[in-house]
Amino acid sequence: MHFRKLSEYFDKIENVSSRLEMTSILAELFKETPGEEIARVIYFSQGQLAPPYKSIEIGMGEKFVEDAIAKGSGYTKKEVHEKFKQIGDLGNVAEEFLKKKKQESLFSTELTIGKIFENLLKIAKTSGSGSQGLKTKLLAELLNNASPVEARYIVRIPLGKLRLGVGDPTIMDAFAINLSEEAKSNKKLVAEVEKQLKEKNEEKRKQELDRKIRVRVREIIEDKYNIHSDLGVIAETLITKGLKGLEKIHIKPGIPIRPTLAERLPSSKEIIKKLGKCGVEAKYDGFRLAVHKNEKEVTIFSRRQENVTEMFPELIEAVRTQIKAKGAIFEGEALAFNEETKEYYPFQITIQRKRKYGIKEMAEEFPLTLFCFDLLYVDGENLMPLPFKERREKLKSIIGRGKRIALTDSIVTDDPKKVDEYFNENIESGLEGIIAKDLNAPYIAGARKFSWIKLKRSYKGELSDTVDTVIIGFFKGKGHRTQFGLGALLTAVYDEKDGMFRSIAKIGTGMKEDDLKELHKILSKISEDNKPKNVDSEIKPDFWVSPKYVVEAIADEITKSPIHTAGRGKGKEGFALRFPRMVKLRQDKTPEQATTVLEIEKMFKNQKNVKLSE
Repeated sequence: MHFRKLSEYFDKIENVSSRLEMTSILAELFKETPGEEIARVIYFSQGQLAPPYKSIEIGMGEKFVEDAIAKGSGYTKKEVHEKFKQIGDLGNVAEEFLKKKKQESLFSTELTIGKIFENLLKIAKTSGSGSQGLKTKLLAELLNNASPVEARYIVRIPLGKLRLGVGDPTIMDAFAINLSEEAKSNKKLVAEVEKQLKEKNEEKRKQELDRKIRVRVREIIEDKYNIHSDLGVIAETLITKGLKGLEKIHIKPGIPIRPTLAERLPSSKEIIKKLGKCGVEAKYDGFRLAVHKNEKEVTIFSRRQENVTEMFPELIEAVRTQIKAKGAIFEGEALAFNEETKEYYPFQITIQRKRKYGIKEMAEEFPLTLFCFDLLYVDGENLMPLPFKERREKLKSIIGRGKRIALTDSIVTDDPKKVDEYFNENIESGLEGIIAKDLNAPYIAGARKFSWIKLKRSYKGELSDTVDTVIIGFFKGKGHRTQFGLGALLTAVYDEKDGMFRSIAKIGTGMKEDDLKELHKILSKISEDNKPKNVDSEIKPDFWVSPKYVVEAIADEITKSPIHTAGRGKGKEGFALRFPRMVKLRQDKTPEQATTVLEIEKMFKNQKNVKLSE
C-alpha cells in the first residue's frame, strides 16, 4: 500500500471535526488496507511504530527534523527554522516547502508504507556516535521522495505530533462498523441482542438492532484488547480472520494486560452498603507494576503498559527466587520501604527510581518492596474469571520467603467501624488509605467497576479524594513566574463515551519552582498553536498541548461552572474544581487512566450527600 493513500486518508480525518465522520473515514481506510499492512497503519494512526510495551521511540528533536526538511527540500536550515517560528508546525513547514521544492531527486520512487516504517524503525534503533546525522539522513531520504501531503505526516510521526485526534476508542469503533455484517451471521449473538430491543416499529427496530450489534462488536474487540495490549495484532487478526479469529487471542506472559481500575465512595458506610463483606487492603503510594514471569525471564510493565524491567534489578531477582511458579502474571505496588524502621518512604523518594541512568546506585540506596495484590495467570491457567478471594489465596501460595516481595496487608469485614479503624491505621503508617474489594468479583481488565473501591486520605474542608487531571494547555508565568515560562496549567478529565478530554480546572498553585521548570521543559516540547482535536475547552491557554501528561490535584470541592466543559450537556453547566492545587505529576498514568467525567459527576453527588449528612 502506498503511503500517499494513507496520507490522503489522514488529511481527510484532519479536516473533519465530527467524531462520527472521523470513525467513518477510518472504517473506510481499514477496509482498503491489506492484512499484512494493517498493523503498521494502526501504529501510524496512533503516531507510533509499535505498542508502548515494546519501548520503540523514534526520538527526533525539532532541530534535527528541521535539518532533514532542509536536506529534502533544498532550502536552508535558517529558512526552515524561520517558517517554523511563523506557523508552529513542522509538518506544515515540510508540506509547504515540498510544494515549491528547490531541488528535484535524480531518482524518485513512490513511497510505500513498508519503506516509511523501515526508515522510521532504523531511526528509532540508531544510537551512539554519529547517530543524529544518520537519523537526519534517513528522514531526509523519505522527504526527498515524498509528495507535500506525505511530507506533512512523515515529519509529524517522529515528532509525536500527528494531530489527528485518533485514539484507541475511535479505532475500535471503526472496526465495529466494518464487522457488524459478519456479526449478524452469528445467530447466538443476534438472539442475545434481540432480547434487549425496545422499539416496536419495524424500521426503528432494525436501526436499534444494527446499533446494538455494533456496540456488542466493539465490546468483543475491547475485551481482547484489554488482555492483549496491541491494537496492531488485534487489527491484523480482524482483517485476516474476522471476529472469530479473536477467540484464539489469550493472555500470555510478556504481553501486558490493561489494569482494572477502582471506583470511589466517600465513606466506609457507603462501601459496606455497596459490597457487604469485603476484602480491605492497604493502599500503597508507589508504582503500580504488572510482573510477568516465564521461567527465568521476567518482564515488568508500568500502569501505562511501558516496559520498565531494567529500572528494577532487585525486583527481577526477587521474582526469580521468591515466586514459586514457572509462569505467572501478577500485580503489585512497589515503593521504597525501610526494613529496619518499618517505615514507608514518601512517593517523592520512590519516584526517583524511575530513571534510565544510575539505576544500580539508586537500587542500593532505596531498594523497593513489591506489595502484591492480585494474580491473573499461573502456569498456563487464566485466573481472571475466578473470584477475588480465590485469586488472593493462590497469590499467597506462590510467594516464597524473601525481603523484596510480600502480600499486601488486608482484613476481611462487613463492619464500617472496622473499616474506619483500619483506614486510620494505614494513614498513620504513611499510606494513602485503603481499597475495598468484592470477594466474589472476577478481574475485569481495563474497566473501572465497583468491584474495587478506594477510600483515600480525607482533608477537612476539601474533597475526600484527589483528582487525576490531564494537562491540555498552559499559561505564561507572570511576575516572579515569568522566569519559568509557565505560571498555570489548564487541565481536563477524560470522557470515556467519545474519547474527548473536557476542561475542569486552571491550576496555578501547589507547584514549586522545580515543578514549574520541569513542567515547562516537558510541555514546551508538545505545545501546539491550535486546540487538539480530542480536547473540548472554551478557555484558551497561551499554549495548547496534546493530552499526554497527568497531574494529581486536590481542591476544596467540585462546583458547577459556566465556562468548563466537563459534564456539560444540553442546558447543563459543566463542572469545575474550586481552588485546585497540584499534588504531583503522575507519569505512571496514561491520559485515558485519568479521572473520568462520570467519576466527577459521582463525586459531585457524593459531596452533596456528605454535606447533607453533616
